[in-house]
Order: sequence, then structure tokens, then C-alpha cells
Amino acid sequence: MAEEEARVAAALDAQVPGSADLGAVAYVEGLLTALEDEPPHIWAGPAGWLELGPWERHAWAERIEGLRALYGRVARGELLEPGDEQVLHAHAIEATYGDPAYGGNRERGGWQRIEFPDPIFPPAR
Repeated sequence: MAEEEARVAAALDAQVPGSADLGAVAYVEGLLTALEDEPPHIWAGPAGWLELGPWERHAWAERIEGLRALYGRVARGELLEPGDEQVLHAHAIEATYGDPAYGGNRERGGWQRIEFPDPIFPPAR
């Protein structure tokens, strides 16, 4: 399992150097398991996670299914399919510079990296 996680970390770091140290793997794991929580951990708000409607939940379930296939390929060291690198890049950026509520941007390190000021409103919890 550690080898698979290392492959995912390396793939994310290849897109945004240092993203793994800032929690990119935890971000991806949170995304892939987001529907296992109630409410789902898709949209963070200042007071907690927001509910999803039935159609939105269905759309996210399909999206996550595709993401699990992508990260399965990465974890097994398989060749990537067209478009996979764009998704990895987007997730590395989101994990590095996004709201820490989603599992990345550990200790706001991504924000410090770009001298992003403390948010007026605190990150979602």
C-alpha cells in the first residue's frame, strides 16, 4: 500500500512540486471517499459540509468512479490515459492552494508559498 501511495504522491509532485508534502495525497483520498460521509465532503461551508441533492449526488458518484479508475492506474504504475495529466495537475493545484478543509494545503503552506494573505473568513471546517 505504501508503494501505491508513493506513486500517487510522485505523480502529484510531478505536477506541482511539493504538493505531496502539503497534503495532496490526503486531498485525493478525501475526494475519492467524499460520498462515504453524511453530509458528503464535497462542498465545505463555514459551518460544515453542505448537503447534496439527489442529482448532484449521482453526478458526483459518477465523477468519483472515474477518478478512482484514474488513481488506480497511477497507483499501479500503469500508463496514463489522455486527459489524466490534466486531472492530476488540477488536483495538485487544488490540494496545494485550496481550502485546508479538503485535506490539502497543510498548515496553509501553499498559501504561505505564494504569500496569500490570511482569508477574511476562516477556511471551512
